[in-house]
Amino acid sequence: MPTAHFGVGDTFPLQFAWQLPHGDYVRAVFQAKVLDLVPEADKYLVRLVELLAGRQENEDGQLLPQESFAPVYWRMVGDLVGCKITIAYEADDGRTIHLRLATLTGEHNFFTRYDDAEVIAQGLLAAQHRAEEEEE
Repeated sequence: MPTAHFGVGDTFPLQFAWQLPHGDYVRAVFQAKVLDLVPEADKYLVRLVELLAGRQENEDGQLLPQESFAPVYWRMVGDLVGCKITIAYEADDGRTIHLRLATLTGEHNFFTRYDDAEVIAQGLLAAQHRAEEEEE
């Protein structure tokens, strides 16, 4: 059974990789801060607090010079700072987590689902508050 090696308030590096349409790979390491534990799912709830490092390599794994980096995708990587996600306890071992490109481009809500949920929850609370005021 997986176990958490970090507790609320702790930080650890979290590494992601995405394959770009032309075959290159973007790899990024973030400092993740543990916001909560979700023991029933064996997951951390973390916030990506800082982009620590990144590189781009070709499909053979050869490091590319920075001037060859795909700027549009690196802007997307930078925009992930501040996002909240859940991630399996096993991710705290430093190994790379390979994700679909759609998670980086925003087509999949992996990096935004908690922000979206908070906005929805705030809207529901505001609607409930208005309904309570109308009843009074």
